[in-house]
Amino acid sequence: MSVAISIENVVKRFGKETVINGLSLEIKPGEFFTLLGPSGCGKTTLLRMIIGFNSIEGGQIKIDGKVINNIPTNKRNMGMVFQNYAIFPHMSVKDNIAFGLKNRKVPKAEIEKRVDEILKIVKIDHLKDRMPHKMSGGQQQRIALARAIVIHPEVLLMDEPLSNLDAKLRTEMRNAIKQIQQQVGITTVYVTHDQEEALAVSDRIAVMNGGVIQQIDTPKNIYQRPANTFVSTFIGLSNIMDGKLESNENGKALIRIGDYKFQMNNIKKDCGSNCPVKVSVRPEEFIINKETEEGIPVTVKSSVFLGVTTHYFVETKEGQEIEVIQSSDIGEIIPNGKKVHLKVQVQKINVFSEDGSRSFIDREVRP
Repeated sequence: MSVAISIENVVKRFGKETVINGLSLEIKPGEFFTLLGPSGCGKTTLLRMIIGFNSIEGGQIKIDGKVINNIPTNKRNMGMVFQNYAIFPHMSVKDNIAFGLKNRKVPKAEIEKRVDEILKIVKIDHLKDRMPHKMSGGQQQRIALARAIVIHPEVLLMDEPLSNLDAKLRTEMRNAIKQIQQQVGITTVYVTHDQEEALAVSDRIAVMNGGVIQQIDTPKNIYQRPANTFVSTFIGLSNIMDGKLESNENGKALIRIGDYKFQMNNIKKDCGSNCPVKVSVRPEEFIINKETEEGIPVTVKSSVFLGVTTHYFVETKEGQEIEVIQSSDIGEIIPNGKKVHLKVQVQKINVFSEDGSRSFIDREVRP
């Protein structure tokens, strides 16, 4: 049965430095939960606290309501998949996978049954007698995953498991990991700095920075409705522009970027009028206007044709560089030096406070 993980006000110190200070989150039973953030943000530190590799200086970690702070790592019934696989090179595939079961004194017949079952789930049953050095990186990662799951842990922890694979294998393995996790139904905590990877595999994502959670949400909401400018720029590409909230009355707000004004109906009611804001526009949320002067005036500096889409790199009259992505079937490619205007898709863009710390978007209101 899947378990819930409750992390309540945990604190982690290394000497005099506090790297996590009062962090809390709830992970649901059977959930694929990802800790995402830049290097040094605390995500691996938190993962190591869950499994017991790192001590806990404050707060509590609970598994289905049971505090595990002082339970030794080998008594926590968790499976771990490491970045470097940690496969025993002198053992065959089946012996690697059986290692944890043998340590737990599981009967031989049961070991064979469980190893055969997990080999089929991770789709390397035809390789069970092969030695690891004769296998690809993706196959070795499947061994590591099988070894972690075969012991029937309550929780599966994965620390940057795909970072050593090439781009094609990473895509293949992230899909495999998600399918296997859904098939087994195990509560999973996954650490990565790769935004695309996190979006592809997660039920929910916690975006971290400096030991602090910036946002916890579904991949769709993280991408479309980031909580602040850090999340907006860390997840995917965003153009952050200075703007002004000129008025906000009767459910209608008037936003201005330079001389370009547009109306939005999903700005929070408590956001006042006549205040500076940051406007976040993803490259695909612009509309290039070549016919009139409505929009933000820009000059095309360069373009890259990528088949389905064309990426334009433009510059405002103030010198700000902006990236714009348009479908390649929308007219001819605009030449360098051409002056055009950019309109925004108001239902998709995000507006933040001047310091970027909070979103002004009311997610309860449909634009």
